[in-house]
Amino acid sequence: MTIQEKLTELRRIMRRENISAYIISGTDPHNSEYLPAPWQQRKWISGFTGSFGTVVVTNDAAGLWTDTRYFIQAEQELAGSGIALHKLRIPGAVDYPQWLSEVLEADSKVGIDGFCMSVSDVRNLKNVLSPKNITVQEQIDLLGEMWLDRPAFPMGELMRLDLKYVGESASERVARVRQFISAQGSDVMLFSCLDEIAWMYNIRCNDISYNPLAIAYAIVEKEKAHLFIKLDKVTPEVQQQLQADGIELHDYHHLFLFLDEQDKEKKYLVDTNTCNYAVYYHLAKRFETKEVESPVPLMKSVKNETELEGFRLACKKDGVALTKFFYWLEKNLTKRTITELEAAEQLGKFRAENEGYMSDSFGCISAYGKNAALPHYSATPEQQSELQPKGLYLVDSGAQYIHGTTDVTRTMPLGELTRLEKEDYTLVLKGMIDLSRLYFPKGSKGCNIDIVARLPLYMNLRNFGHGTGHGVGYFLNVHEGPQSIRPDLKNQEILPGMVTSNEPGLYREGLHGIRHENLIVCQPKAENEFGEFYQFETITLCYFDTSALLVELLTKEEIEWLNEYNERVYKEVSPYLTNEEKEWLKEKTHNI
Repeated sequence: MTIQEKLTELRRIMRRENISAYIISGTDPHNSEYLPAPWQQRKWISGFTGSFGTVVVTNDAAGLWTDTRYFIQAEQELAGSGIALHKLRIPGAVDYPQWLSEVLEADSKVGIDGFCMSVSDVRNLKNVLSPKNITVQEQIDLLGEMWLDRPAFPMGELMRLDLKYVGESASERVARVRQFISAQGSDVMLFSCLDEIAWMYNIRCNDISYNPLAIAYAIVEKEKAHLFIKLDKVTPEVQQQLQADGIELHDYHHLFLFLDEQDKEKKYLVDTNTCNYAVYYHLAKRFETKEVESPVPLMKSVKNETELEGFRLACKKDGVALTKFFYWLEKNLTKRTITELEAAEQLGKFRAENEGYMSDSFGCISAYGKNAALPHYSATPEQQSELQPKGLYLVDSGAQYIHGTTDVTRTMPLGELTRLEKEDYTLVLKGMIDLSRLYFPKGSKGCNIDIVARLPLYMNLRNFGHGTGHGVGYFLNVHEGPQSIRPDLKNQEILPGMVTSNEPGLYREGLHGIRHENLIVCQPKAENEFGEFYQFETITLCYFDTSALLVELLTKEEIEWLNEYNERVYKEVSPYLTNEEKEWLKEKTHNI
């Protein structure tokens, strides 16, 4: 079916069910950013491939709500579909609950799949709609009877991470969670967020592309811990390892049966920001339930020394792959045609040669020229560009290694540049360097230091619409919290051991896009009469091409940092290169 045919069929079912509007959320029962195939309902109904957004369909309108990262992409992908783009995170933005309250008649009914919306989202929706007595029917999957070729439940084999990789056993991590549960005066906590469960039990899987996760629920009690998962995914060996850590296995679909058999006197904790509405509703009607913020995101964001060493090793391996890739690109660019997808595929091959490589950590953004003006551009066989020996090429990529996760962006000159391209390239790099060099007081949140990366752009009347930095998981999700570096408040201070991206950018629609990204680790710097201070350790190892710079725009300190960084890249990466690649990298990393 075409998108318009799907909308027509959905509206027919809506009329049958007496529903005036249906909401297709952008997530799964576990509030995931990247979705298992069976839950990619937003993409199926709309054709939009971005990782954030909500589709709403009424009898006479349809819309996609998404943020600044995807405006250009969404306009292209929605063209001719009958679905309008509604822009979020801009002045005057109207989110879909408010929009529904304005366009629907009083006493209407809105349908949602309660398994695919969080408690907080459903509550907000109900609060906004209640003044017009618009009701929400919470557990209705209208797409089920339409989506006849819906992918099956993923059945990847579960794996366990050895202590030499993670530095802390599952029993130790569960003990930390139990301390939190006791401190809250409760008996049990239910977990539905997949990367939290993976971290807590030291398990990994491949149920979601790029994210080494298993679709599961977890329950931690004072004496027992439980994992709800498709049992066919678990080998006898892994089952024994889990049981040795006090973790009992149950079928994924038996969560409600398990809850129904529990002592009603137990006091449950649940994080309603991630728990889906259907599970929460089943829990809350039977038990005394306290809503809390899960302690696991903060626990897993502060990496131990074993994990940090794994990150450093992963970044070194990535540095070798990226160097080989850019060498290959430069040597072949003028000899034959190279497309964006071929370049991405070649980079993937170089990464796959590294020991411990498991997969990419997200879909490679390989974007030449004006395509790079889309921050989350995705080339396709039907719609991509050929790389030319001029202008700028942006490649944002990363890998999952068994000992760490990487995320790195480089914008490379492929030949002659305009003055504006050089100016934008330099200003973005200034911001990245300035944040890398920053000393900051203990207690600082991401919004307190974000200005450092943006100031060179602000002072030249430029800006970018996405965050400056996000947390990165340890052989886990490439995007994780609770910390972030962005202008708006995220109430979490930056702590030693946190691994965060540093990725300012600049995007000129129809011309070019620039982003420079390294991973940085918060480390203690000093303590004096003014308090404790932190600094960042840069762990990404990939050279910056200085031929694209307007050096006169850099300060002496910025030039020193850049020279020292490129020297370190050469020192650490060159031993793994051929003689030709080594000489080439030496030239690329010479001092300016």
